[in-house]
Amino acid sequence: MTPHSVSARRRAGAWAGRLAIILVAAGVRAQDWGGPFTLVPVSAPEMALEAVAPGTAEGTVVSINSPTGADNQIWVVTRKESAYALAPASAPGLSLAARGGGTNNGTPVLLEADTGKPWQRWTIKANINGSFSLLSMHAPAKGLDDFGGGSKPGDRQDLWDCHAGDEHLQWMLKPLAGAKRPPEIEARPPVDPTSIPAGTVKEFTFTGSLIFPGTRRAGSVFIPAQLDPAKAACVYVRQDGYNRSEKGFLEALIATGDMPVTVGVFVRPGELPAPKPGTLGRRNRCFEYDAVNDNYVRFLVEELLPFVAKEFNLTLSTNGNDRCIAGGSSGGIAAFNAAWQRPDAFSRVYANSGSFVAFRGGHEFPTMVRKTDPKPIRAYLTTGMRDMVNCAGDWYLLDQEMDKALQFSGYDYFFRAIDGGHVAGWNDYFPEAMRFIWKGWPAPVKAGAGAPRLRDVLLPDEAWTLAAEGFTDTRGAACNATGEVFFVDAGADKVFRLGLDGKVSVFLEQSGRASAVAVGAKGEVYTVSELTGKIECAGAAGARRVIAEGVPGRHLLARPDGSLYVSGNRLWLVRDGKATVVDDGLKRATGLACRPDQWLLSVADGDSKWAYSYQINDDGSLANKERFFWLHVQDGDDDAGAESVCYAQEGQLLVATRSGIQVCADDGPTQVILPMPDRSRVLSVCLGGANRDTLFAFCGNRIWRRTVKLHAAGAFSPRTAVRNTAL
Repeated sequence: MTPHSVSARRRAGAWAGRLAIILVAAGVRAQDWGGPFTLVPVSAPEMALEAVAPGTAEGTVVSINSPTGADNQIWVVTRKESAYALAPASAPGLSLAARGGGTNNGTPVLLEADTGKPWQRWTIKANINGSFSLLSMHAPAKGLDDFGGGSKPGDRQDLWDCHAGDEHLQWMLKPLAGAKRPPEIEARPPVDPTSIPAGTVKEFTFTGSLIFPGTRRAGSVFIPAQLDPAKAACVYVRQDGYNRSEKGFLEALIATGDMPVTVGVFVRPGELPAPKPGTLGRRNRCFEYDAVNDNYVRFLVEELLPFVAKEFNLTLSTNGNDRCIAGGSSGGIAAFNAAWQRPDAFSRVYANSGSFVAFRGGHEFPTMVRKTDPKPIRAYLTTGMRDMVNCAGDWYLLDQEMDKALQFSGYDYFFRAIDGGHVAGWNDYFPEAMRFIWKGWPAPVKAGAGAPRLRDVLLPDEAWTLAAEGFTDTRGAACNATGEVFFVDAGADKVFRLGLDGKVSVFLEQSGRASAVAVGAKGEVYTVSELTGKIECAGAAGARRVIAEGVPGRHLLARPDGSLYVSGNRLWLVRDGKATVVDDGLKRATGLACRPDQWLLSVADGDSKWAYSYQINDDGSLANKERFFWLHVQDGDDDAGAESVCYAQEGQLLVATRSGIQVCADDGPTQVILPMPDRSRVLSVCLGGANRDTLFAFCGNRIWRRTVKLHAAGAFSPRTAVRNTAL
């Protein structure tokens, strides 16, 4: 066992990973360092670097010793083009060097006559705690190393791989009279690395999941020394289990105020153990991490974090603004997806080489980011320029797609492409990521402005608000010419009116088991019942008459000429009390709407991802049927669940679906997706209100409202030409 491995084990307690290496994004400018310094190893803060006395001859060994202030312990830093020479004051013509240009770990560091060789030049990289790493110009991944973490006088120095969190490659550069440091270093408050409080790490095993039944997983909890039991702590969740270096990162970041006092929860993916020995269990990593549904975030929020809080007697914040989530590869997409599904639970994300590829639909994420109402998420994403490529895709290309999508939709994010492979740079950029993610805390993360087509629909600073609640099953809505909205509560067997004053009143005390309503050109209200097969008409005062029977419809649409289209197990045209079948063959025909130019009919199919388009003939018959409007289907669903449609006067088709309101262009694709604040399924969609520019979403027991740029159209509307919808 080498001295380094022995030392690493010895330091696993108080010191392992405590002090984080962070490379300053653009590097510390070479011209900003100069003059005499004392170099103190972080791993041995009572020592100083020296050229062994008298320190005047070539080949002199470099070691550490008790500080004396003698010339052989004073190192003069001099800029040499893009790097530095370090010479002892006892011998200005000699330079600190890796012996003979060696690049192997353990190459001794000593004094050589300065001839300008690359191994006699060093770059200086800043660490988060005020220390620095001296990296050899000829082997930039290796640095000046306090060999084996030695802390005794005479312990020699060597060249070694510089890994983040390895404190014996960290040095305090203490300036002496005449020394010059970069302004950004001068501006930083002094930090003594040895004074950073050490947190504790505790282990756990969790087997009680109902969301992923039968699984077993290991985890670790980092508890910071600054934790106040009386206050709810911020939370950092990391997929794929404990990363030892992150303990040091978190300690240093908390100590310097770059992030709040934060409890770290490191958890591995679940495994369903095999019932018999000698064979593989069911590995849940891809199933849990790569799925783009809400199962994993519900597991964290509903099961794991409450378990951790109880098991370790912790008070953890439940506010998404106080919680970040991180991971690499599949753990990276799991982190972003958790915030995407539940920004109320996690609003800060660090994803390294995120698997936004075709394992379980992750390749569609960039498209969803472009089309969906922006969410309050701040993300730091990285990818390797030589990242992984396999049957699921090219990580580098698809991570760049996420970068472009987040930019397109105005997110608060940072993207870094790293010269490396899969999950390159996790530790190197961890402190930078946390600084970015937590900047400005506790101010909440805000959603961006959204993509262009979203801005065509939404007004800035207008959000969903609750219009009414307390119903059982709201659906089948329609508005009249003044903007009043009528809707069915199927569970209560009533028809309600939502007035221009925002108040809800009963319009029909007994709806006749109505499934939906429609409003005619003169303001009359029609109802249809899938159970009774009756279509009825009610005037403004509520007087009712039967229009037709034997038409078990789910939805109906009033036309300017007084006729009706009705959807059910087929499509009917109802005119003068007679119902005529005009189409058959849809899986489950639901909502209907007529385009404002009145020659195209759109009909949703609730059991597919489609809404159909028909040409309306002069006699009301239908022609040129196309499966035309393409709707998004959420992961885990078999269909979009389209239950209702309406047209805006501007020409867009709005569809109520499981994932919210989908807004389709005139040529068919969904361009905008508007989820509900409570993530509920939308059963009906309608534009109305005093200016007919209020979008209403009916979600069973609740009705949501939002003022938008679109305007209601209906049987009362004059024929209006439709123009191309912008891409």
